[in-house]
Amino acid sequence: MKDQDFLYGMAMGAVVGTVVGATMMPRRKSQVKRAADKAMKTVGEVMENLSEEMGLR
Repeated sequence: MKDQDFLYGMAMGAVVGTVVGATMMPRRKSQVKRAADKAMKTVGEVMENLSEEMGLR
């Protein structure tokens, strides 16, 4: 296994864990939807930046 693959997996796990944890917090339904939308946009941006930095694109 390459070091890049391991780091990519660790980063993905951290991001996904954070998103899941944030969306599982008790909130109103509208707040959860808003938070989930924002989290998914952020995850997309983070993954795009990470893949560019690691030269995976």
